[in-house]
Amino acid sequence: MFKLIRMVKRGDKLPAEFRQEWLEHNRGLRKAVSRLVASVPAEGKILGDEAPAYDGISALYFSTAAEAVKAEDKSLGKDAISLVAEEKVQFERPEGDKLLKPAGRLKVVITAQRKKELSPAQFKDAALKAQAKIEHKALLESPIQKIVVSFAVPEEGKAPPFDSMTEIYFASADDVKATFASPVIGLLRKDEESFVQMDAPEIRIVTEEHVL
Repeated sequence: MFKLIRMVKRGDKLPAEFRQEWLEHNRGLRKAVSRLVASVPAEGKILGDEAPAYDGISALYFSTAAEAVKAEDKSLGKDAISLVAEEKVQFERPEGDKLLKPAGRLKVVITAQRKKELSPAQFKDAALKAQAKIEHKALLESPIQKIVVSFAVPEEGKAPPFDSMTEIYFASADDVKATFASPVIGLLRKDEESFVQMDAPEIRIVTEEHVL
């Protein structure tokens, strides 16, 4: 499955005003794609006081990468991100999305950049191999409901703002806090030093996701 990831900042708009406008904007795009999810920062500063790098995130889903590239929005502004990626579900509980509500489901979004000496294909291969080492039992015993990893699709002449995005889903804010205070996140990121540019900027946002 391919998707067009968009990230925008709210500028001078108040959070509540931007939230409403962003969700309405994406509802207007829903009929043109097979699936669309839009996210805004979760309330309550769940993982700290740092302001989110972006205030609106959306993913528009397409059957092919070419369709996603064609839909890229050049009018989002210079500070916005528009990125085509291939999505892979790394982990999902047997009950699937039943515990995750369609409106306001919590997830932590984390981006990464590949080491400069690796090609996109080498980075993707290394990341998937590292993820395959993670014990399924350890994830089942954690509060994590689902993990989705998306890899940037290479576009000629265009360097992506990041090479992968991991989305970790939870049923509650307390589950987010408990997981990030436990060894589980370290387990997920254990081998990253071999393929991730560790000193590169990282986007980390706790969001509320709305399936539109």
